[in-house]
Amino acid sequence: MTRARDKEPEATIESLLPADTPTYMLPLWLGCISWALQDDNCLAAFRAETGNNWAPGKTPLERMIDEATGSDRRFIFAFVEWVNVNIWGPMDGPAETDSAQ
Repeated sequence: MTRARDKEPEATIESLLPADTPTYMLPLWLGCISWALQDDNCLAAFRAETGNNWAPGKTPLERMIDEATGSDRRFIFAFVEWVNVNIWGPMDGPAETDSAQ
């Protein structure tokens, strides 16, 4: 039996490390993602901006269905992409704006 997630590439969370982030900062980046996953305000902002309202299954059967369908992986990959843009940001800092003058 082929599961839905078997058709997806076997990407890892580490593969989503922003290109401008040095690999020695990987533990800090992972810590940032871990913190954001535990912060209700971050999750609410992510859900409001993306419309992704997935939540982990409460029962073992629900969690097995999430894993089999790949919805758990789709959520975390989308969340990491959102964190990269909205929390982690570019390594050279935010772009300068005219209002800073």
